[in-house]
Amino acid sequence: RPVSEQGGASMMPENSTNQPMVSIIVPVYKAERFLDECIRSITDQTYSSLEIILVDDASPDQCPRICDEWSERDERVSVIHLGNGVGASGARNVGLDQCTGDYVMFVDSDDLLEADAVRYSVEQALVGDYDLVIFGKHYIDEYGRASRTSIVDRDIAAIADASGYYTALSYLLRVDYLNPPWGKLFVRRLVEHVRFDTAMCYEEDLVFVLAALEAKPNVFASSKALYEYRHLENGLASVFRREKPLNVVQANHKKIRFFANHMNDGGVRENLSFHIANDIGWVIPMIKHGEGISASRKADYVMEMTSEPQLRSYMMKALSHSWMPRLQKILIVLNWKWLWEIHLR
Repeated sequence: RPVSEQGGASMMPENSTNQPMVSIIVPVYKAERFLDECIRSITDQTYSSLEIILVDDASPDQCPRICDEWSERDERVSVIHLGNGVGASGARNVGLDQCTGDYVMFVDSDDLLEADAVRYSVEQALVGDYDLVIFGKHYIDEYGRASRTSIVDRDIAAIADASGYYTALSYLLRVDYLNPPWGKLFVRRLVEHVRFDTAMCYEEDLVFVLAALEAKPNVFASSKALYEYRHLENGLASVFRREKPLNVVQANHKKIRFFANHMNDGGVRENLSFHIANDIGWVIPMIKHGEGISASRKADYVMEMTSEPQLRSYMMKALSHSWMPRLQKILIVLNWKWLWEIHLR
């Protein structure tokens, strides 16, 4: 894959008046324990030219007050209070409608940005003429303790129209560098007319990023971890909702369409198949632990994903080396509803 090693001294003066403006959009909901620390990690950035948009998604706790206090304290902070909850995707869309920066970033209200995240990202964008800069993440718990780090092993440059462009993008998909909207610096034109699908509750973030990538931007993926993602055991990402298997099918078809013209590339096929297999495998345990659902209904939900002909063909290519447990792989190969029912009880 195309690789670019980056480094060197800072290219940007601390208080340069011609710094590009970076809009940072923060959807805020039920995060009163973490919000103050989150906002401080943004206002304390070593890069000063910021437009910080806090979108209060009708949060029922102290978040609206915390947001207002920050807007009074720092003129770069503005607050939008929504009368009705629209979800994280809807709140991000409101922020996109309002932002005016040259670049756009997203930060979730219980997460943190490393102090140099914005400066580093803008420098890479300007020096390398990149439209999208992606960086890695540290996983932290509710007390801010780091558990593991998710990064690429070296910096990767994917240059539009260069050979290997889609191979590099498929690799970034495989290693989870594409799917969150956070941990990224987008040049504004990439997201100016792209919005999150509020009808989706799962993988809507990846669908958003794929839509931005339709413009064939130059992409730089950094091996630096500059985002701190707070992984909570009872977080929404791990809770089953009926829409999740439907969204998995929908999102995976979008991935296939995005890479459709590049399937003659073995790397693209392998990376896409690996991601689809693990994507489906990730949701099956959520379905198993869903409450108030019969085993028969759970089996139907699983087979919505495992029986879909196009997805199944990709999944089977990568099943043997996917991250799934052996039993789950055997069940997928057989794919008999009565066996799924026994497993999902």
